Amino acid sequence: MNDVKPDKKTDFICHCSGTTVEKIKELVDNGIDDLDNISRLTGACAGCGACETAVLDLLAEYG
Repeated sequence: MNDVKPDKKTDFICHCSGTTVEKIKELVDNGIDDLDNISRLTGACAGCGACETAVLDLLAEYG
């Protein structure tokens, strides 16, 4: 499993979909704070799946 640890708001959290940390934070700010909806809206976690842990960590930290 790839242990992605983005630390800048413009870092890619999902390279398959091009989703950035900032995009996920923006979604959370707009009330979208679950993995299924984030995946549906961005494509993150829908490709290879390597970013799932990083997305969940970001949600736990930011959400």
